[in-house]
Amino acid sequence: MQTEARVGGVVVDGGRATMAAARRPEQQQQRHIGTAAHLAAGGLAGVVSKTCTAPLARLTILFQVHTFSAALPRSRLSYVRIEGDIFCCRACKFVAWVGSSEHTDYYLLALLSTVAPFGDWCGATINTIISPFYNRFAKHALYCFTAGSNVRDHMTEIEALKLKQAGVQQKIRDDEHTLEAVPTEHATLWLELANTAVSEAAANHQRYNQRYPLCGCCYPNFLENYKISKRADEQQKQVKLIMSTAPGDNNISHAPYPRRVESMIVDPAPIPPSRWVILRSALQFIVSNDPSERIVGMWGPDKDDNTNLLKHINNSFLEQSLFDFVIFAPSHSDCSVTNIQSEIISRLGMKQDGNEATRATRICGQLENKNFLLIVDDLDQNLNLRAVGIPYPLGFVGEKKRKVVIMSLSGYRSVGNLMGVNKHIELPILQEKEARELFRQAINYQGDVYSDPHIGLHATDLVHAINGLPSELVRYGKSMRGTMDASSWKVAIDDAASKFSRLRSIEDTLRLIEDDPTLGIIGIWGPGGVGKTHLLKKIKGIFRGRMTVIWVTASKECSVLKVQTQILDDLKMKGDGNMRNQSGMIRGFLENKSFLLLLDDLWDRIDLEAVGLPIPLGIEPLNKFKRKVVLTTRFTSVCGGMEVKKQIQVPYLRETEAWDLFREKVGDQTLFSPGIEDRARILVTEMKGLPLALVTVGRAMYGKFHLDQWDSAIQHMKKSCCIDTNEDPLKMEEEVFRKIMFSYDNLKSGRLKNCFLTCALWPEDWEIHREGLAQCWIGLGHVDEGDIQSSYTKSYSLMSDLIGACLLEGCGESNDRVKLHDVVRDMCLWISCGYGQNNGDWFVRAGVGPYENLSIPWSSAKYISLMFNSMKKLPFVGDPLELRVLCLHRNNLDETIIGGLLVNSAKLTYLDLSNNVLKGIPKALCHLTELIHLDLSNNWGIEEVPHSFGNLIKLKFLYLQNNRIKIMPKEVISRLVALEIIHVDVMWVSDSIRSNVYRELGTLNHLKEVVTSVGLWGGWTSLHDAANLPIRSLSLEASAENNEIHLYDILSLDFAQTTLYELYIAHDQDLTDITLIRMPEQQPYSFGILSNLMMRSLEALTTIKWMGTSPRSIFPRLTRLEVSRCTKLEHLSWAMYLPCLEKLDVSANFIMREAFTRYHLDNVWSGQEIFQTFPCLKHLCLIGCDTLVTIADPDVTFPSLEVLKIRGSPELKTLPFDMACLPQSLKVLRMDDTESWEQLELEEGVKSFLQPKLQLF
Repeated sequence: MQTEARVGGVVVDGGRATMAAARRPEQQQQRHIGTAAHLAAGGLAGVVSKTCTAPLARLTILFQVHTFSAALPRSRLSYVRIEGDIFCCRACKFVAWVGSSEHTDYYLLALLSTVAPFGDWCGATINTIISPFYNRFAKHALYCFTAGSNVRDHMTEIEALKLKQAGVQQKIRDDEHTLEAVPTEHATLWLELANTAVSEAAANHQRYNQRYPLCGCCYPNFLENYKISKRADEQQKQVKLIMSTAPGDNNISHAPYPRRVESMIVDPAPIPPSRWVILRSALQFIVSNDPSERIVGMWGPDKDDNTNLLKHINNSFLEQSLFDFVIFAPSHSDCSVTNIQSEIISRLGMKQDGNEATRATRICGQLENKNFLLIVDDLDQNLNLRAVGIPYPLGFVGEKKRKVVIMSLSGYRSVGNLMGVNKHIELPILQEKEARELFRQAINYQGDVYSDPHIGLHATDLVHAINGLPSELVRYGKSMRGTMDASSWKVAIDDAASKFSRLRSIEDTLRLIEDDPTLGIIGIWGPGGVGKTHLLKKIKGIFRGRMTVIWVTASKECSVLKVQTQILDDLKMKGDGNMRNQSGMIRGFLENKSFLLLLDDLWDRIDLEAVGLPIPLGIEPLNKFKRKVVLTTRFTSVCGGMEVKKQIQVPYLRETEAWDLFREKVGDQTLFSPGIEDRARILVTEMKGLPLALVTVGRAMYGKFHLDQWDSAIQHMKKSCCIDTNEDPLKMEEEVFRKIMFSYDNLKSGRLKNCFLTCALWPEDWEIHREGLAQCWIGLGHVDEGDIQSSYTKSYSLMSDLIGACLLEGCGESNDRVKLHDVVRDMCLWISCGYGQNNGDWFVRAGVGPYENLSIPWSSAKYISLMFNSMKKLPFVGDPLELRVLCLHRNNLDETIIGGLLVNSAKLTYLDLSNNVLKGIPKALCHLTELIHLDLSNNWGIEEVPHSFGNLIKLKFLYLQNNRIKIMPKEVISRLVALEIIHVDVMWVSDSIRSNVYRELGTLNHLKEVVTSVGLWGGWTSLHDAANLPIRSLSLEASAENNEIHLYDILSLDFAQTTLYELYIAHDQDLTDITLIRMPEQQPYSFGILSNLMMRSLEALTTIKWMGTSPRSIFPRLTRLEVSRCTKLEHLSWAMYLPCLEKLDVSANFIMREAFTRYHLDNVWSGQEIFQTFPCLKHLCLIGCDTLVTIADPDVTFPSLEVLKIRGSPELKTLPFDMACLPQSLKVLRMDDTESWEQLELEEGVKSFLQPKLQLF
């Protein structure tokens, strides 16, 4: 045990009696040491005066605090080096060496070896005598003897400083060269300090070298030594301080401070007089000091002309100092808050980091006390300027000008209304006279081009075809300079007519939806993949919020009933399956409303009156209700059948448009690598302007830098275009398939290709749950990562790869689903069926309805999917000898039908019979010894598992959820030796059977996942039999005895801490309390990986009690919480403190007045108030909370909230937001209707902040 004390600055350290390993020859050691008697007799002063003949580096006295038992040796002693400069006596073992053995002179050795009576007295004496004098004498006295070591140490630090200085200077030079950056103030000041330190060190070192030596080796000038040593010591400390404050790599340089106005390059063509008038009008508004003039909204049909005018507005302030910042946000494919923030941050020279909310705060701080003008180009959607970070109010505020100019294409002029524009300026097409003059100037014709006998009429026709668009008049004019060939003029006229007639049609359509009283149905047609759905989505975005907009995906097997079902789902209404009744429901809802029905991908005529739409369509004359339908189709004949009055053909993209789209997907880094651009342009040409092909192939070629890869892609496209289509729609579709199949061919693995193809087993345009798709891939053997969680993670990663390749689309409000583009799905089936050869391997008729006349190739098919058809019986069944995969999910098939089908299906490995009406497990099924995946879930008639079920020895994945199994013989489960995943309900079995099931599961060596449900009576105790099972999901349901459950007790079971991912507590009419109480003697457990917690239909539940623990510690990783039909629960305040909660759904709560507050009396856990509330919550949904008055008290914040849905809460008066704490991340606020929105009592400014995000159910 070592002890250490400090006496007047001298370290007094007890030493251990052990010897060190490092030893020098004994003779060398003894040269440095006097006798112990001499040292003891002379005392400390004597030691210093008589022994210390060399410079003294430092003085340290070490002694043993224990009593010495040996007499002081009188003879010369032998010492052994212990460590560094510390020595130990061989005899008494208690000595210390002080000084530096590197110096050629001898240093002080202070040896205090005493006998027992001396020990205490010596320490006390040293402490008394030395303490008052050490700081004054020893420290400065030592400077006389340490000049050499201090100067050397100083220069060592200086060398390190020089290296650091050189690194900083090099970084500044590199950043100046590559980034045009300038040094930071910190770096500049630091370099000045470093230069000063280096200069001072050099000067002191020079003085040291210039000292006068005595006899060539000694330097007797103690005063000079003292000054040099002291100066070196003090400057060394300064050098260390400078080194510690050196700028990091991120703080050495920064972008130059932004200029007040960035000059924009404008089109040198003359500006037409009408545009000068518009420019002056806009500038007059911008410079006005009227506080009410805040936002200028401009729109016009010519995108380039619009942009050019905005650039002129920007450049108008180059010579003026009216604004501190003029910020130009250029056209962007997605005018989102994030993208506009990025443009502003880049313009202001700020760092592109942080989330949307923190970026908004930084932008607001930068602009708060500035005069600024924000110009946003090509805005096609409502933009929340507050969320961007623009300080409010706008206008002329406190001698500060805060102005905004937005520009949109004509079709999006209503965006200005949504943003509160108070100055509207239209940029109309040019009148004929002005258009002719602009074209004449652009063509640079000497004389009157329109009177030229050769080209005059052509020039007139071309100007007329261009339709008064200024930028196009200039572009075509320049391209036709010097052209006298009539054929070239005709080509230009045809090109302009094709291009601008399309533009005019779209503009006219948007206007007709708004204003034409006679127009009821508009048809948009064109080949698959050309962009019809994209256009329809644009229309939806424009009109959503202004009328009831309903989206229906028609697809091939469309029917009145199918359209009705989608309309009712969109309107949040529940139908009864009767076509006539549902028609009346739809008509009653839409009768007195303006609505827009969007029918996507219609393949045949549909009777809209039978669907339930109020007739006539158009604009109802009395109340001016707008009743409009827009449909998309691949065939003009469908437009005729639907009596469409206005047709719009969506043509292929022109060359420049196709190139821009392809370039966007490939990326400039790839595209402009040596030798690639020319090949890329050829590849784009071969794709004939098909957007879907450009997108998918573009993503496939991202990161491809080898020229042979591009040559191969070109050859693939050339082959795909060798089909003689003769306008045959089927052959045209095949050509499309061959183009986009390139993306499929470029998927990185065979596994990814197989996963992609199986997505086509679901119905067309079906939104597939990610978890269900992952289970399918695992069941088919496409994904196997060892443990189940890794398999799910890998599946989700593969889905991301397919989304990145543009072959799969993410969808769903929480992005928890995926879907295939209808053309991509058709391509999947085309590939699976032998590339159009109809080899019979795949037969997919999912979601087509209960048709019984299907011709199914049973004898040859390997994959059959008839999901979502509500079929009661199957068409003629042959011998499915080759069948491997059979999907019959969600039909009305019983065990007799299934049994007959499975008799000869010996090769079947994947069977999905979920959501049917089986009353038992067919015997034939138990003989499918090759079966690997079996899903019998949601067949409520199944009550018994036969003993022969154990024959399925290759079965790995078994799903038996939501059945009423009451009988399960022994040695059935234990015989399923390959089983890896089992989902089984054991609520209805006896306690003994349940325990036996769990015990047998415990014998299976390959088991990775168990999903089970038990009752809250006997099943609760039987969970101990399942303690060591890998339970991933657990349901606790239906008790008739207990009114309280102690949830903390489950935590003592291993699975609760290690494998439990989902927990359901449901369907209990008597449960009043859920307690989480940890007694002092209990260990602090937690649900280690629990992600989802659902509490449903607990109609007596009043309290969730906490004691000795907290929500944060019990649920450290909970991301989703659902509370449904817990009708007596007063609040959910405990959920505020869950650190990872992202989604919270509350529905059908009838007494909750305030959902979240810090002040409920039963918040008995302590210390939670220090944590931020809802740190990660993104989605909050409150539905059917009849008595809810307020969501939360003012102290509750929602820093990450993106979506807030409130429905069926008529008493709600306020939202938990104020001007000091706005939800900057909020994107969607959805409420019942206008009345529920208007009754909210919100602080001034909050409502205007929320208004752009409002959507109505």
